[in-house]
Amino acid sequence: MQEDIDKWLKELKKGSTKLAILSLLKSGDKYGYEIIHQLEVLTNKVVVIKESNAYPALHSMESDGLVESYWKDTEAGLPPRKYYRITEKGELLLNEMIKEWNRYVQAMDNVWGT
Repeated sequence: MQEDIDKWLKELKKGSTKLAILSLLKSGDKYGYEIIHQLEVLTNKVVVIKESNAYPALHSMESDGLVESYWKDTEAGLPPRKYYRITEKGELLLNEMIKEWNRYVQAMDNVWGT
């Protein structure tokens, strides 16, 4: 049974990665690890994105014009970090995704009667 739940949760998380990343970027520019860590903290480790999934998602969103990146120097001689920010197109998509997410949740609530 747990194997089935794990498989389903993996699919659910994969489908919500873009929504989660765009949502975090709406509050301000962030670098990759910061996105991963903040998502883990804000969701109490319910949603955990591995680096191997986060960076390809960010690159894909950048190719689609949903986010853009830039390099920013760090303190005390550390190498610069690549930051991401949401674009206007990304914000428009995010707003639509949130509407659809809420519509879907409401529909599922209706299915199980809550």
